[in-house]
Amino acid sequence: MMKQTLGIIVCRETGVKKTPPFYETPYFMQLAQEARNWGMDIFVFVPTDIRWDERTATGWTVRLDDTWVKTVRPLPNLIYDRCYYHNLREYHFYKPYIKRLCSDPKVRLLGTPLKGKLQTYDILKQNPELHPFLPPTRLYQSPADVFECIAKYRGAVTKPNGGSHGRGVAAIIPAQEGYLVRGRDQQNLIVSRYFKNDRELSSWLDSFIRQSRYIVQPYLSLYTSDRRPFDIRILIQKNEHMQWEVTGMAVRTGKPKSITSNLHGGGEAINIQSFLETHYGQQEMDFILAQLYQISETVPHTIEAHHGTLVELGLDIGIDRLGRIWILEVNSKPGRTIFLKTGELQLRQRAVQLPIRYARALLEQ
Repeated sequence: MMKQTLGIIVCRETGVKKTPPFYETPYFMQLAQEARNWGMDIFVFVPTDIRWDERTATGWTVRLDDTWVKTVRPLPNLIYDRCYYHNLREYHFYKPYIKRLCSDPKVRLLGTPLKGKLQTYDILKQNPELHPFLPPTRLYQSPADVFECIAKYRGAVTKPNGGSHGRGVAAIIPAQEGYLVRGRDQQNLIVSRYFKNDRELSSWLDSFIRQSRYIVQPYLSLYTSDRRPFDIRILIQKNEHMQWEVTGMAVRTGKPKSITSNLHGGGEAINIQSFLETHYGQQEMDFILAQLYQISETVPHTIEAHHGTLVELGLDIGIDRLGRIWILEVNSKPGRTIFLKTGELQLRQRAVQLPIRYARALLEQ
């Protein structure tokens, strides 16, 4: 009997000589090991390497001795999308290839990727239960949007609509009769600037954002008493019963004076229980956890109702200095490195097991 195969599509890693030539190889190796337990294997390939006339692809699979081997395989019927786009150019390059896969009647994706922060906000806004947790969000069209946000909320944050890992995020705060800007550029390098008037800030925003699609949100005070930014990452996944479950939660803290707590920007990961015990009383901690679980239950169903099937979600949650909880970002291609960094290896193992178990359930339908 032939093994069932889960295809995994990825973007080719450029600028380095690496075998295999893609990101997340440790994660895919673990997926291969888990798949083996269920009589399955994985086949990782770049969408540009499909031969549609033969319905085959050149890609990589894992041998029994846990080494990678390059091979040609039939195009799998079930595919897990792990394509990360580091910029708009990369996104537009891969878009037609992904679109063809999505429209092929013989191919099924584990989940339909989310389109962007603004589109996700518009979906979540349709559920009144989530209104208290959503920071006002609008499309950036000109510097006037930033000035309006600053006037109303005493600060603004600009974010790439399709970005991740904290790249291109900047906070703009009034200071000393001018504006202080802190964040990271598109290369993830620290940005710290002072502009003495509206004209200087407008000019900088035009050069920083250029033709990219950006959103504007209020600046939220999401930091601990010692001024370290933090957020909570929640990983939610479908299991073999096709039900959503919260795999785990962890806290990411950033460096003092940074505005992001992203691990790619030098942040640290902390067990959520110990973090909440350190910074909150028991009653407040219980209330926070109850709200986090409420959000975790509501968000996936709301998105699926208006967007389509998903397999997993990463939620980034902020808590401001007044104790209010905010949904900062929803990611349909979440990482799970955070559980390695907190030492919660069982959570990491569960995070790897669930996509394979869900895929197997779909293949057996």
